[in-house]
Amino acid sequence: MLVNFTVKNCRSFKEERTFSMEAASIKEHKESVINRNKYKLLPVAVFYGANSSGKSNFLTSILRMRSMVILDSQINPGQSLPYDPFALDETSKTQPTFFEIQFIYKETLYRYGFEYNKVEIVSEWLYEKKFGEKEYELFLRSGIEIEVNEKRFLEGKLIKENNLTSPNRLFLSVVAQFNGEKSKLILEWFQYFNGLSGLNDKGYGNFTSEVFLNEQYSDIANKVQEFFNDLQLGFSEFSVLEKNIPQNLIKTMPKELKDLIKGNEDKAVMRDELTTHNIYNQENEKIGTEKFSKDKMESEGTKKVISLSGPIFATLKSGGILIVDELDAKLHPLLTRNIVLLFMDPEKNTNGAQLIFATHDTNLLDLAIIRRDQIWFAEKDNVESTDIYSLVEFKDEEGKKVRNDCDIKCNYIKGRYGAIPFIK
Repeated sequence: MLVNFTVKNCRSFKEERTFSMEAASIKEHKESVINRNKYKLLPVAVFYGANSSGKSNFLTSILRMRSMVILDSQINPGQSLPYDPFALDETSKTQPTFFEIQFIYKETLYRYGFEYNKVEIVSEWLYEKKFGEKEYELFLRSGIEIEVNEKRFLEGKLIKENNLTSPNRLFLSVVAQFNGEKSKLILEWFQYFNGLSGLNDKGYGNFTSEVFLNEQYSDIANKVQEFFNDLQLGFSEFSVLEKNIPQNLIKTMPKELKDLIKGNEDKAVMRDELTTHNIYNQENEKIGTEKFSKDKMESEGTKKVISLSGPIFATLKSGGILIVDELDAKLHPLLTRNIVLLFMDPEKNTNGAQLIFATHDTNLLDLAIIRRDQIWFAEKDNVESTDIYSLVEFKDEEGKKVRNDCDIKCNYIKGRYGAIPFIK
């Protein structure tokens, strides 16, 4: 579970800014708070802000760190790193990007971070704190110099002594590549959170189909089907039909499609996602059903709900983290609200899954469904650097905090919390 994430000098983030999923000491929705030992964590966080305020840049930053950790083994010596510093001043382009993340996994709180520029990892560090213990340093890196706690991180000793880490590779990932126990655990945790775009389903659109075709996902498929029925999307059942592509059809395909199945022509298949609708007679009595192709029959909003449902329920099952930019795009406000409520309901979110997303849907600014510490704002300062802050820590001009009986939606639209467009 994610606890904190800190970013500096990445895209629109010039100064160091920290985002937290730690629950504040407030009363609303205590039943939704995830309790792990003495740590109390939030299941949902939502970002608001004007267009170009930096909401997407924040989500990109945390996903950038994830991809660098997971894909580090694919980095070749001398290969450039994904360095994208703050571009609107004279000094940031020469300074490193800073990432640090705190998370709980296997009854342990880890703190891991690194700084890097285009050509090298400038520094890197890893700490652990088992429940009931103090925090211990596992390793500390500065350039090519690495200090390893041999008592608590013996797996790093061999890698250090044999100088197996190149300047542009993460020490943590190299140790994991050599089967380091703790380092592999940390990489395993990074596999449990994913990022999606709410504007298109590229990269995850086929996952829901896989859920309905693969027997190992049958429990997820059943929950997805129940979710569709609860939302009353207009169809009674969702199914996926898979069939072989005829050889004569393959011959007529465009070259780019042929290249995708080249070498697998005998096993080439096509999938059709189907929604079942009721057929009625003149007396409005149900007399049968008819299956239609989802892409031809359903609205863009319904198609998005279907595509999102697989990743949503897979995240709920695994207790992972789902990050979605523009979650509300194409969706009715009540559909977005119900997705949020899935993560807020402790009976449905039994494994401590977390949802972090950006939205412009002000209907979610409702303290009847979420807490003040779950609402975050992104706003640029006078040099166009992004600042982020939560509603629970916001203070007005008189130094007063936001009360839990305020009309949050109305006050936000009026600009009392900032993070809105300034229109002349």
